Amino acid sequence: MGPDERVRIAYAAKRHYIDGVSRVEIADEMAVSRFKIARMLESALENGIVKITIEPLDSVDLDLSIGLRDRFGLTHALAVITPGQAAETIQDRLGIAAAELLSEIVVDGDVLGLTAGRTLTATASHLTRLAACEVVQLAGVAAATPENGVEVMRRVSRVAGGRAHAIFAPLVVDTPVTAEALRREPGIKDTMRRFGSVTKAVVAIGSWSPPDSQLYDNAARIGVLDELLGRGVQAEICATLLDRDGREVDGLTDRSIAIDTAQLCDIPDVIAVAGGTLKTAAVAAALRSGIVTSLVTDAALAQRLLDDDSLATGSGPVRASARRSART
Repeated sequence: MGPDERVRIAYAAKRHYIDGVSRVEIADEMAVSRFKIARMLESALENGIVKITIEPLDSVDLDLSIGLRDRFGLTHALAVITPGQAAETIQDRLGIAAAELLSEIVVDGDVLGLTAGRTLTATASHLTRLAACEVVQLAGVAAATPENGVEVMRRVSRVAGGRAHAIFAPLVVDTPVTAEALRREPGIKDTMRRFGSVTKAVVAIGSWSPPDSQLYDNAARIGVLDELLGRGVQAEICATLLDRDGREVDGLTDRSIAIDTAQLCDIPDVIAVAGGTLKTAAVAAALRSGIVTSLVTDAALAQRLLDDDSLATGSGPVRASARRSART
């Protein structure tokens, strides 16, 4: 290749890769065909005139993220690199990644549903920008802590600048009669009426075996924990209980103030944010259920999920069942 040809190729490459000019426009400028421009751009790469580098993301393992997305058919997947496996460290790093994801994918007019927990509290604290959207609390308050759903929702709605719809009630109460009375309270009824309009939801995943869940503690308080563990509860999302195979275990529905399973499955994108060793089996159950459509987790847990040959792809038993119910 002579120096004149190298100059012509370099010029075409600069116009395309740096100036953002289309191949057709460059062809008109240089009085050649667009096919000639395509060959020149290929030659620029082959001969080192153009060198493309991809800067690695310090916080995300790209291979594991793509592996999760492809293996489980997820819309979004982030395997976050953490400097250690301490729970607080993982929660904070997942919160940063989830906040960045929400800033990217939430658009004006979305209705954002939220649950609670330590990791979602971290997400809310790191959120600095969000498209204008309404925010809906998807479940009542599981514990009187700073990580409760009302506080998470307030922080997010402040950034979004949209209206907030809270649930000022416990997540689980002692009797179905009490739960039904609370659902009829005007403010709670208004919020629950909006579950069907939620377009994106950010949810925590609670683990029951080993225990790492506020709902687990509530089940113990009202005296049903042993029964539910005996029925194989492995995890929960909102008030939906799941066994290890991702199948729903009915047990708290009539006592909970929360979005139900069918409504949860109707949300186009359910983004789970969960990590840590204790959550491995719970996250696996959530993926098996099909409720979760996107996942933010730590790289170590992502690797464990990808190493588990028993985890299958597909919509999962809960989401598939909910879809069948919706058609009948």
